[in-house]
Amino acid sequence: MNTRICLLVPFVLLGALSAAAATDPAFTAKTGSTVELSKSGGKFDFLRIDAKNHRLLASHEEAGTADIVDLKSTRLLKTIKVGAAVDTAIDPESKIYYVSVQEEKRVAVIDAETLVEKGSIPTPGPTDAILFNPTNRMVYVTFDGGDAVWVIDPKAAKITATIPVAGVPEFMVYDAEANRIYLNLKSKNVVAVIDPVSNKVAAQWGTAPATAPHGLALDSANHQIFSAGGNGKLVAIDTTNGTVTATADITAKVDQIAFDAGSGLVYCAGPARMSVVMAAPGKLAVAGSIVTFPSARNVAVDLETHAVWTTYTDGKSSFATSWLQAKP
Repeated sequence: MNTRICLLVPFVLLGALSAAAATDPAFTAKTGSTVELSKSGGKFDFLRIDAKNHRLLASHEEAGTADIVDLKSTRLLKTIKVGAAVDTAIDPESKIYYVSVQEEKRVAVIDAETLVEKGSIPTPGPTDAILFNPTNRMVYVTFDGGDAVWVIDPKAAKITATIPVAGVPEFMVYDAEANRIYLNLKSKNVVAVIDPVSNKVAAQWGTAPATAPHGLALDSANHQIFSAGGNGKLVAIDTTNGTVTATADITAKVDQIAFDAGSGLVYCAGPARMSVVMAAPGKLAVAGSIVTFPSARNVAVDLETHAVWTTYTDGKSSFATSWLQAKP
C-alpha cells in the first residue's frame, strides 16, 4: 500500500449558474489527497465518514473488503475481508461498524478500535443500504432488490422486525429531529417515510421530476432532503409536508450524494462527473462540476475539513481521492 498527495488529478469543469444563483460565485475546486487502497480493481459501493475517528469507510464490493482510511494521515489503516461489502453504519457510542455484506446475506459486526470482525448477523436475503439509529439503537438494512427493510437488534444479533415497502429500496438517511427514516424507492419514484417507533411506513412522497431515485441526503437545519434521480434531476423535498420545492439538472446515473451543511453544497456523484449544487431553503442552483473517474459513483464529505471524497478503480488498483473547494 502507499499514500501520496496527488497534484495532477482530473480538473474542475465549471457549469453554468442558474438564474437563482447568478449573484453567487461559481464553484471551483483544488485537488487534495489520493490514497491507494489495495492492489485490486473492482467497483465500490457506498462511502461513509466516521467523524469521531476521522476515517473514510469504503465498501469495496467487488474486492470483498471494507477499506478503512485515516483522514488525518491520509493512509490506509486496514483492509478487512468480509465479502461483498455495500454500505457501513456507525455506532460511535459502542465503537462498532455494521457492514452490509450483500451476496453473503449478512451484516458484519466490526470493532472500530481493533478493526477486527467480532460478529455476524444473518439476513433472509441480500443486503444493501444500512444505517444505525442512535435513538432506538437499532440497525436498519434494506433488502437488495426486494421490498423490505429489516430491523436488527444488535444486542440480540437478530432481526426483530420487517418493514414492508412499496418498491425496491435504495439509500436511507435518519432525521434525528423528526425521528424519521427517509428511504428512496427507486422503482416507484418516491421517498418512503419510516416511523422507527412503530417500524411502519408513515408516508410516501413523490420525487418527480426525479425518476429512479438513488442518492439521498438530509439538510436537517432547513427541514429538507435531497433526492437524486437516475435521469439527471435533483429535487429538494420539504420534510414538514413532503412537497418538492426545487429542482436542478445534474449528471445522469448518480448513485450517491452528500450534503455539506457548512458550505450549503450538494455533491452528486455519477460516472466520470460529480455535479455540485448550491442549496438554500426551497432553492437549488447548479454551481459547477468536478471531472472524476468512470468508475467513481460514490461521495462522502468530511464536515471538519470540507474535503469531498470518492473512490474508484483503474482496473489494476483502487484509490480514494479528494477535492477541496477553492476560495474565491
